[in-house]
Amino acid sequence: MEPEWQGVSLNPSPLGTYRMSWVALFPEGLKIARGVVQSMHVAGLPSLPSMGPRSGILPDDVPPDLSVGVVVPVFNEAGTLEYYLSRLYEVTRARCPVVVVDGGSTDASASIARRYFHAETTVQPSRGEQLNHGALCLVTDVLLFLHADTELPRGFDHYIRQALADEEVVGGCFRLEFDVAHPLLKAYSRFTRFSGRFFHFGDQGFFIRRELFCRMGGFSHIPFLEDVDFLKRLKKFGKFVTLSVPVRTSARRFLDRGIVRQQLRNVLLVTLFELGVSAKRLAAAYPHIR
Repeated sequence: MEPEWQGVSLNPSPLGTYRMSWVALFPEGLKIARGVVQSMHVAGLPSLPSMGPRSGILPDDVPPDLSVGVVVPVFNEAGTLEYYLSRLYEVTRARCPVVVVDGGSTDASASIARRYFHAETTVQPSRGEQLNHGALCLVTDVLLFLHADTELPRGFDHYIRQALADEEVVGGCFRLEFDVAHPLLKAYSRFTRFSGRFFHFGDQGFFIRRELFCRMGGFSHIPFLEDVDFLKRLKKFGKFVTLSVPVRTSARRFLDRGIVRQQLRNVLLVTLFELGVSAKRLAAAYPHIR
């Protein structure tokens, strides 16, 4: 009989050819997490703070001391990855472990990632699979999933802990701003402070309590719109919040395809997905720009 984590098992993934459960892989995740710390020490990077049991009682107005880990999926990002990982290192060092998961890049993405953080590799570029793989490498209380071309604000972990001090909050995301000043992009960014199917996507940095992530079985094994599917399932478990501070993401898709055209494409794809069109069919219509 295959083991299960509270009745939840993962479907086939690049991590193996059989259905895996989180409890079965958890010991391996612990080994990899230790490797994250050891690799940082060997590379001469600042060591991570202890993430042992909390002691004492915190005042009511102080967020709980939740540990936050970051997962970054990459695929053929060598042209910009050095910049974004250097920025990520600056805001996470000595506080939050980071795992970069490469989807089998044919460029120098994996070697660049290893210069900054612990890096893993999956056998194929599937963002949902890469995010699941990275989550298994971390033993933090909270998981933050960050696109490779998105920058976190300083003190991001403080804002996350503050939000999760409310036990009814199961997860959330940041507001969004783009790295290009354009009136249409600014207008779109303003809408990301509101809830709604068309206002929240993975480039806003989804965060979730790890225990719930395991219970949900991670990201679904679909080739596209894994963030839309994930958010839809997550909101069934409790309150999802949008933080008051923004992340900054690349506007390259909008610039390459046209701002209005790209936004209309996004709305159309999400609408079709909500109406039952499979992610596999929709993936063929989406430009492969990550």
